[in-house]
Amino acid sequence: MRKVILLVVSCLLLVVSSLQAEAADPGGKFSFSNSMLGGSGSSFGKLEGDLSNGISLGFIKAGSVEVGSISWRPNYKYGAWGLGFDVNVPIGNQRPDGYDSLVFRYAEYDDGQKGLRYGVLDGITWGHGLLVKNYTTRLAGPVILNNNQMGIRGFYNWDNYGVTALNTWSHIYGVRVTEKIKPVEFLPLITFGQGYICDTNGLSVKQTDGTTRSFPSQAGVELDATMPLPFGFNGYGEYARLMNYGQGASVGVDWGVDFLAFAATFDVGYRSMSSRFAPGYFDTDYEINPTDLTSIGASSRNGYFAGFKGIMSDYLKLNIQYEAYQGANTTLLAEALSIPREDVSLYAYYSQPKFVDFNSLTLEEGAVIGAKVGYKVNPNTMIVTHYKKAYNPTLGKVEETQWYEIELSF
Repeated sequence: MRKVILLVVSCLLLVVSSLQAEAADPGGKFSFSNSMLGGSGSSFGKLEGDLSNGISLGFIKAGSVEVGSISWRPNYKYGAWGLGFDVNVPIGNQRPDGYDSLVFRYAEYDDGQKGLRYGVLDGITWGHGLLVKNYTTRLAGPVILNNNQMGIRGFYNWDNYGVTALNTWSHIYGVRVTEKIKPVEFLPLITFGQGYICDTNGLSVKQTDGTTRSFPSQAGVELDATMPLPFGFNGYGEYARLMNYGQGASVGVDWGVDFLAFAATFDVGYRSMSSRFAPGYFDTDYEINPTDLTSIGASSRNGYFAGFKGIMSDYLKLNIQYEAYQGANTTLLAEALSIPREDVSLYAYYSQPKFVDFNSLTLEEGAVIGAKVGYKVNPNTMIVTHYKKAYNPTLGKVEETQWYEIELSF
């Protein structure tokens, strides 16, 4: 019955949007918002730069739970101020795990020099990622956002100094300070950074056999320095230590190129680590698949890492990160976004913290596979399909989530 209701309402919404589209600009492009661990949907229909409104009618299948959902996603922007929230109304009595009726996606002030944000925190990297690398507050369970995926982050920059601090719903606290100094006159400005981060509560992850595995609270410190080199290169060094466990150091170079239709950045380096130290411990997978430091061997490990990010206009955007160390599993992360036409957007991602080869995909070990496809029916309407398959630490099993929706802007 829910599917019939959704079908009827969808047809009505398509008719209304088609009538509205007759007076709209048919050449308008849409933006397609993405994240490695899924999100609350795409942003579409920006009006006058200050207000955007979107209504979506969706059908969510999470494991064995099926539910229809109507969502309203307004975004308000005024100068440096911004606000966005979701109002979700389920159709029927069932709700998938993590489904919230009201979600505050973000509330922020950001003028470039100082800022404060409450909401989803994505892509947090300190230095070059030896301790904190691409950390996110998003969780593995639901494909749509809920209020447990939020945090607070503030920053302030002045002269040659900067400070940033964060606090998440999962009780992670962190502070980082940067400063630019010139040790001697003939050298360029060198950027020094130092940070401290702590998970005060630790984590509990349900296993496939029904038992619960606990990870104790953990803190870490990091120091880094970056210096510009000739021909657009940057050289850097970094040190990090996990309290009561191990430590590591890395050296590397990065380089970026920016042409009219193509831009890319490269990063390559070498790391040396003691026993019971995991590089990028606070990473994308931390909230769902933290590294068990006690399982890391007693011997030191060395290895290499490399990263590439490329942009070819809107046609293709790539992000590939690869790490390989002696006596340890290799990690791989890859994501791609393409807008081959103005009315079509494609996005796919794959993360495997314990990658061996493409035949060793183990979702129970934290791999995440996902995709998103959007088709713009007219300037006011977009049909979006979401897909994610990942281990759900709350349920203790691999869960497949699908979400189909029609998004309207007005």
